[in-house]
Amino acid sequence: MDWQNYLELSADSIEDLRSVGYLYVKQGCFDIALDFFNALLILNPGNGYDESIIGALYLEKGKYLEALEHLDEVLKIDPNNYLVLLNKAKTLFSLGYRTEAIAITKMISNCPDKKLSSQASALMEAYL
Repeated sequence: MDWQNYLELSADSIEDLRSVGYLYVKQGCFDIALDFFNALLILNPGNGYDESIIGALYLEKGKYLEALEHLDEVLKIDPNNYLVLLNKAKTLFSLGYRTEAIAITKMISNCPDKKLSSQASALMEAYL
């Protein structure tokens, strides 16, 4: 069912909900933020940004399997999303999948975004 049209929500209304959810993330209110972003996925399924935020929130809360599920959904759409790949590597390290996590961090350490590449290198060094 297309809930966004059924509820007659405009794109601006969806963006407003996303902004409120993000404000809760910035305040560290991760459970409330998760509620917002999960609702956004119901209203606007397949949104990579919302999936990535949910994955990052689950990672932050230590719910690694849930994080991995959402991060993998984003990577199906955008396999070169370096930030999501970095979060996936963190998740895999936390789950004990060192080999796969190291492979991902090596790949990210060569990405053009210097901030992400240095974070990936530091993460890899921490686990070697």
